[in-house]
Amino acid sequence: MKPFCYSTSKMANYLGVSKDFLLKNKNKLFKKGIHYYEPYGIKKTLWNVTQMEKWITGKEENPFKEILNEL
Repeated sequence: MKPFCYSTSKMANYLGVSKDFLLKNKNKLFKKGIHYYEPYGIKKTLWNVTQMEKWITGKEENPFKEILNEL
């Protein structure tokens, strides 16, 4: 069973990108609450493995459409 979330360094290694790439693209390519989480009291960013796999393979739906559907 794969984990739900990875730390930034584990996600970067898993995807084959740099940690800087992930962090620089927060709120640009990646949306909080969809691709990553910043839990209260934890100073780490946690990355959603399933959503990041969808992003890297091009199978991701428009994240704005997902947000609008939740309203």
